[in-house]
Amino acid sequence: MTVSPHSSETDVNISDDALMSMLSRLVEEDHEMARAISVQRVLPWDCIAPAEEIADYLYIVIDGLVQMLITNKEGRRLVTSVLGPGTVFGEESVFEFANRGPNYCAQAVKPSVLWRLPADQAKISLNEHPELRLALLRTFGLRLVQVENRLEEVAYHWLPERLAAEIIRRSRYAESNQIRLSHQALADILGTYRETISAILRDFREAGWVKLGYRRITILNMAALKNLAGTVRD
Repeated sequence: MTVSPHSSETDVNISDDALMSMLSRLVEEDHEMARAISVQRVLPWDCIAPAEEIADYLYIVIDGLVQMLITNKEGRRLVTSVLGPGTVFGEESVFEFANRGPNYCAQAVKPSVLWRLPADQAKISLNEHPELRLALLRTFGLRLVQVENRLEEVAYHWLPERLAAEIIRRSRYAESNQIRLSHQALADILGTYRETISAILRDFREAGWVKLGYRRITILNMAALKNLAGTVRD
């Protein structure tokens, strides 16, 4: 098998869109990789990859959004990063990392399409396609930045500020002022309790900032939320 003809073009300066285009062409250029790939189509909040499977497959996000989350012994969940098209996860399948344990999961944020590549083929494909290696490297960097941002929010911002920031962030993901998210899901994202989130959301509603519905939040005053949240980084 030959190395991808686009390898000479693959450097750190290419755009995310260009990299995504190069990844999508891999199945046309590499027939062994194409045969090994299984396509996953998932709905919001579906668990894409439980911990016991992540070590066996490399996942490439083709469309949609995926969040990585962990669950503690009390059942509280915490989102560590959110990944979009052109990102890659499941690095345990190609590197000798320790298993993350049973409390780690990848979950869809909105309808998503992923390629799932078995570990043996993933190792071959990473060796032969520099664009796939670059996508994995960029994903590492993105996840690190997101974890650092979340740690900074936890360390320096009160929970109402963090909740306002998360509502804004989720509206960006949805490209809408209306987000479909339960109070429990928001609590999971922020690593707190549903009752606490519900109380703060009631305050936001009484202030006229949001309208609350069943698993739905409509932003009525984005400026007020932004003023409370400060700088909101993905």
